[in-house]
Amino acid sequence: MSRYLRGAALAALTLAASAALATAASAQTYGRLVVLGDSLSDNGNLYLASGGTQPPSPPYFQGRFSNGRVFTELLGFNAANFNGSVTGSINLAYGGSRTDNNIAFPPGMRQQLTTYLARGGVFGPNDLVSVLGGANNIFQALPAAGASAAPTAAITPTLTAAVADMNFLVNDIAGRGAGTILVTNLPRLGITPQFRTTTASPLADYAGSTFNSGLQTALMATAAARPNTNIILFDLAKVSDTLAANPGRFGLTNVTDACFNGVTVCANPDSYLYFDGVHPTAAGHRLVATLANDYLYYGDRAAGSTLQGETAYRHREDALDGVTGRMSGHAAWVAGTSISIGGLYDRSETDARGTVAAAESDGYGAQMMLESGTETMRFSLTGSYRNADVVAGPTNFQLQTLALDVGAGWRSDSAFINGAFGLASDDYNDIERVSALAPIVQTGTTRGFSSGARLQGGLWFDAGGIALSPRIAVTYANADVDGYVEQGPAASYEYRDRSVKGITAEAVLRAEGDMGGFAVFVEGGYRDSLDDSSDAVRVGIAANPAQVLSRRIDDPFGGSFLASAGLSGELGPLEVEVGYRGRFGDHADSHMGGITVTLPL
Repeated sequence: MSRYLRGAALAALTLAASAALATAASAQTYGRLVVLGDSLSDNGNLYLASGGTQPPSPPYFQGRFSNGRVFTELLGFNAANFNGSVTGSINLAYGGSRTDNNIAFPPGMRQQLTTYLARGGVFGPNDLVSVLGGANNIFQALPAAGASAAPTAAITPTLTAAVADMNFLVNDIAGRGAGTILVTNLPRLGITPQFRTTTASPLADYAGSTFNSGLQTALMATAAARPNTNIILFDLAKVSDTLAANPGRFGLTNVTDACFNGVTVCANPDSYLYFDGVHPTAAGHRLVATLANDYLYYGDRAAGSTLQGETAYRHREDALDGVTGRMSGHAAWVAGTSISIGGLYDRSETDARGTVAAAESDGYGAQMMLESGTETMRFSLTGSYRNADVVAGPTNFQLQTLALDVGAGWRSDSAFINGAFGLASDDYNDIERVSALAPIVQTGTTRGFSSGARLQGGLWFDAGGIALSPRIAVTYANADVDGYVEQGPAASYEYRDRSVKGITAEAVLRAEGDMGGFAVFVEGGYRDSLDDSSDAVRVGIAANPAQVLSRRIDDPFGGSFLASAGLSGELGPLEVEVGYRGRFGDHADSHMGGITVTLPL
């Protein structure tokens, strides 16, 4: 194998997954792409510069170090080769390049940047810059280091210099105004076909992991000093073992051998991860590009977490509605104490909102209420449990809520006023986000706390056998969700603490009547927001220099119509009520049905 083939940069050797690329969401976009790197990123530059000799094509595809296009060509940009215009997307990567300032052929990555700048190239806030290198430095130093008495000590200066070069590039590019820099680290070099069965495998692994650790440390410091540039570390090393252990999950059958052995090409390259000893196949590059989207669009892909706080907020509203609703009926109050037990089922559907996918929530709950009072004053204590299973595109979770609410009411003749206050503990379990690199699923759990209060007042009027009650109410609710970090081999999103809170007001007309011994009611009204002080969704990537991005998500309900209906009757000493409550908003609908049994004490 030639020096260029042997020394090519391979960073994506261990990736695989579905072949489809994730679609970039509109809220997080990039204007153009500038590529600095080696053979993993080379879109034919070395081939053009060498007069069509390196790499030999075929079997290599049109000058790429693979049997198809490389991952930088699959990120949504049509980048020109090194001799193209510097004002558009451009690829300056060469197979065989080290990270240094080498001016010989092929040029080092620092020299690639120098050439770009000398030709008038600049960087702007909408630019995406891909920087990937370091493998060739290691490959060229391994033979001498492996033959020395202290191999790890012998290769350390090479690693230190390569990290310094990469950090210099990133710092310089950020200082010139680039909006986003995607810096790719190295996978486990020791499990590539070139090293897997050789004595050099442990040293190759050591070199790669040491380089990655140093790169991460350096980039964290640089990112802190360059707050106007989003420096994203694309962590290929994380997926190495996952891929090696489960290739079939990603549509591969061979992740250990080279498809091209130097003489012949395998019958089915798309089933292989490696085309040669260190370079991915076209299938591998598609998977690398897919995973890159999990890093490049993390602000958009994480926005679905808004549903966590929103669901807890809805639970809080429902609990407060239920407490005041018990004190708003037409029937006269009777002095004494009673206990009520109820169960409910609910379902809500939310439309897509920008980067947040359409959602469905199915849930159930139970409550127990103790009421006591006189003909004019009444107090209640309610304990409740709610469970909701929420699915929204690639995101799903389960919310379990335990709540305690207190209520108080006063009525005199036709007028009534009541209120409620409550607290809840929220557990978010089985949080799953299907990464851009399906079938990899990132998981998590977190907790939260909700609170709220509601005040309602109204009147009752008799109208020919039907009682009518106009009433108004104001509700405040707040749902706090603790921050958490996803677990899994794709990008591990780090969600920050968030509060969903607001004040709503409503006007409702309720009608009650008697039908065959049953009390029947119907209710209709309108609810809208007086104030929405919810936090934006804020997310970064754990142990990564990537910035914390914010996404402000609109309230899914907005203005909404309320509709309720039900009937109640006596069954021996028990009073049984069956009811329905619906809410129909601008972008969401919810439906709740329940049954409550009350026993006087």
